[in-house]
Amino acid sequence: MRNRWPNVFGMRPLCVKTVRVANRAEPTKRLAAIRGFRNSGGAMSERVSYLGALLVVLACVGGGLRLAKAAEPGEVVGHWLLEPGRLVEGRLKALAGPDGTPDGLGRSVRFVASPGPGHAEFLGQRSRIELSPNIADLGLPRRELTVEAWVSVGKPMQWGGIIGALQDNGTYEKGWLLGFRNDRFCFAVNSVGQKSLTYLTADRAFEPDRWYHVAGVYDGTTQRLYIDGELAGESTDQKGEIVYPPKAWMTLGAYQDDDEFFSMTGRLHEVRLLGSALSAAEIAKHHLAKRDAFPKPKPKPKPLAIAYGPFVDWVDRTTATLSWEVDEPMKGRVRWSMPSGQTVELTSGQTGTRHLVTLRDLVLDGEYRYQILGSAAGVPVQSKPYKFDSSFYYRLPAAPLGQAGDSKRPNLPGLAGQILELADARAGYALVMGGVDGSLALELVRQSDLQVVVLEQDADRVKAIRAALDEAGVYGVRASVLVGSLGERTLGPMLFNLIVSERHLLGGELPPATGAEALRSLAPSGGTLVLGPAGELGQAQRWLGQAGSRLVRSDDGKARWLVHERPRLAGAGEWTHQYGNAQNTSCSGDDLVKGEMGVKWWGQPGPRPMPDRGPRNPAPLSADGRLFIQGDRMLFGLDAYNGTVLWSFSSPEMRRANIPRDSSNMVAAGERLYLVQGRSCIGIDGATGERATRFQVDDGWKHDWSFLATVDDMLIGSRVKRGAVYLGDDGQWFENFDAGDISRVTSDRLFGVDPKSGSRAWEYIGGAIVNSTITIGDGVVYFIESRAEAAVEKAGTIQPIHRLGEQHLVALDLRTGKPQWDRAHDFSKLQYMTYLVYANGTLVATGSDKGKHFHTYAIAAVEKAVEAQDGERTIIPPGSLIWEDHHAAGKDHHSGHLQHPVIIGNTFFSDQWAFDMRTGKQVRDDLPERRGCGTMSASNHSLFFRHYFHGMWNLDTNKRSQFEGIRSGCWLGLIPAGGMLLAPESSAGCSCTHSIQTSVGYLPRTME
Repeated sequence: MRNRWPNVFGMRPLCVKTVRVANRAEPTKRLAAIRGFRNSGGAMSERVSYLGALLVVLACVGGGLRLAKAAEPGEVVGHWLLEPGRLVEGRLKALAGPDGTPDGLGRSVRFVASPGPGHAEFLGQRSRIELSPNIADLGLPRRELTVEAWVSVGKPMQWGGIIGALQDNGTYEKGWLLGFRNDRFCFAVNSVGQKSLTYLTADRAFEPDRWYHVAGVYDGTTQRLYIDGELAGESTDQKGEIVYPPKAWMTLGAYQDDDEFFSMTGRLHEVRLLGSALSAAEIAKHHLAKRDAFPKPKPKPKPLAIAYGPFVDWVDRTTATLSWEVDEPMKGRVRWSMPSGQTVELTSGQTGTRHLVTLRDLVLDGEYRYQILGSAAGVPVQSKPYKFDSSFYYRLPAAPLGQAGDSKRPNLPGLAGQILELADARAGYALVMGGVDGSLALELVRQSDLQVVVLEQDADRVKAIRAALDEAGVYGVRASVLVGSLGERTLGPMLFNLIVSERHLLGGELPPATGAEALRSLAPSGGTLVLGPAGELGQAQRWLGQAGSRLVRSDDGKARWLVHERPRLAGAGEWTHQYGNAQNTSCSGDDLVKGEMGVKWWGQPGPRPMPDRGPRNPAPLSADGRLFIQGDRMLFGLDAYNGTVLWSFSSPEMRRANIPRDSSNMVAAGERLYLVQGRSCIGIDGATGERATRFQVDDGWKHDWSFLATVDDMLIGSRVKRGAVYLGDDGQWFENFDAGDISRVTSDRLFGVDPKSGSRAWEYIGGAIVNSTITIGDGVVYFIESRAEAAVEKAGTIQPIHRLGEQHLVALDLRTGKPQWDRAHDFSKLQYMTYLVYANGTLVATGSDKGKHFHTYAIAAVEKAVEAQDGERTIIPPGSLIWEDHHAAGKDHHSGHLQHPVIIGNTFFSDQWAFDMRTGKQVRDDLPERRGCGTMSASNHSLFFRHYFHGMWNLDTNKRSQFEGIRSGCWLGLIPAGGMLLAPESSAGCSCTHSIQTSVGYLPRTME
């Protein structure tokens, strides 16, 4: 029923279920039930018609099951007043109809008198009141029906029930329900001749914890839904008598059928069921009769815009901090709801604009909800509701100080601290080459978040070290001891962030491995080997060989430590922007990622903290040996060479989707990751996750930072009106030719910022700048803007493509923002999307039209000499068209018509073809099949894509490979960088049978 199960047979039988919102019907595709399935309650196959269902019921009657007579018009079939006085010997005594049996009475269902009127509280933990396990005995209404309730819902949910008698399993949908879907009340009915229930959903959202009178009325021709006496929805999809399943429950406070049981969190005061269709006047009269008995709703707080944050940062496994900033001084308050259902109010203890509260006693795997509260000019304000999942904790367990600190070597803690400071290593993997007694490993565990491996050849010594670490409580958790040597290659290459030797530290004895073997095990881009202070360091330098090292001396000038830091791999590339670089080439320039690949590491993050794979999410990034992954309002920093999660934090206002019509919200530059959140661009320390710097757009009350790039120590940003962003939170795929999918995010200005000083270097204000086209190459910023009057008026918003006429290609100086040139072009055929890429002095604009034909225009970015067909050379100015290509998409499904191009060297790869950048001549038409909906990425020697699984095409050999069993998401999730192919989990939400959902780092076999 809920699209939860994969179709393991590879077929897609579909049915259409009508969900009616206000006065419009919205059919939604749903997986049909497996043919011939019989549910546990005896419901028949989806192939059984209503007539068949009736025969089954009649057969039951013949076997002794007596069906009650249907309710007469006007008859009160059921009336339940859920007050404490109606609870007798553990049962709810009905005023009419069957008595009810509460499940979890006193625990998950409680009857309360105050605050009045009396009511039952449902805590949502398998709570319900069962009225009957078999509706066949009840004589429920068939021709007409009215069901009404006084209800207060505490927590919206996808499928909520107030009272119902239904089965909704696969394609078998019978009965009726008064309930709610998410934050809207609904009334569902199925009638003769209709296969599906019509879920009539209210045209307005309810407020949690507020009392409402809700009524559903069916008169045989029309469904109506009333809220507080007013019509909230109407449908004529169902006609004739109501059809009931032969067996079903009737339940208060839950949505229940054979396949589902969803308990309501909320309160019920009264429920009535009648065998007639009440008029609108009668419904209004019922509402007015009791309205004043309920507490009046509190004035709805005005929305509170969070200026910065909120952020949730871990302190330890059960403690975190929640921080945020607002624009006006106010007391910092948070409504904090726990997984148990308990809600408390936390305060920061101060009045101001910056606030921080500490969250204590967090359970291991719980979903928390919170809202930031305040008061502005005496008026209550509150933020939107946020979530925090305490499952997503990735730090290793800390070593208890009393155990790990009891060293028999009093100077060892200081020495270990010096080593960690020299290496600047606090998390990842550490190798201790040659052990003595394990005391150094113990101190490294105590003073860092490193996972420590001791490698020792002597079996007896290994046994003793294991015992010592086990006694300290860290063995198998933070430390392990292996028998062997690096020369045996039992450990993978480029693994360790820190390599030390306990033998050398305590006795001056060089490690048993060679220097070359130690260097092989050291992670590039910062992995550090530290030897000393005992022993002769000159001898250690000779052991290390030709690798560069430095000596660290004490105050008396004596050489104390030998330090070697492994540099970045020669030939390795980086993936610093959405499409690899600010030129948007989708190529990292990595010379190492090619040939046969092997798994180097795999693990976290998995699918749970990630957004759904469909909405074209931002790509991961990699720079300086680190991997940055954007989850669902979570941000992760990993070590690219061993997969260690170095840091993570929750940022619920951080979200970007539909990247083909916008731009990413993060870029990397050396040790910094820059992230856009609302009005701010945040500079984050790549090693620690510390939010170190912040820059803001002008007039941040009304505007947000949108585009982001970093080139040559300059931050490039753009500005949009607040809220001009795609979020992709409702299952969007952004695949179709609909305004809601293809409209472009446009900016009203572009600017350059010096990230060191934070000062604004320049600002450009012109037309409506199309974000997806902003491209930077060779010191120039290029973009397409619309100068149509209607588009300029709406600059800074999401705009439909028909408005974006009068397009100009513009070039600005990167350092000054001064216009270099601009040229009018007709890009009107670029309808699904508009991309702009740069390489070798040439710009290429490309996209596809409504008919899924690609249109590509190569344009001179600088003055160029071109050769005509007659051989004559002509000088053309910047902005001139060099060549163009037009062809039908080679793949017109699974985003084939949305593919972003790739440039490798002087070859332009688009769709299924490749072109010479200089001439436009087609040079290849043999790109491998790509079934999946992701787009391509590349190193200098290989293309990466999703087919059924992760796919790779070796351009040197024309050989295609697949990494079977694992797939990426629906945009760009495979990035070649640092000599590796990095594939963070991005397939969350996929029901494919072949999807192993994990993050993976691949390494070329030649580098092992």
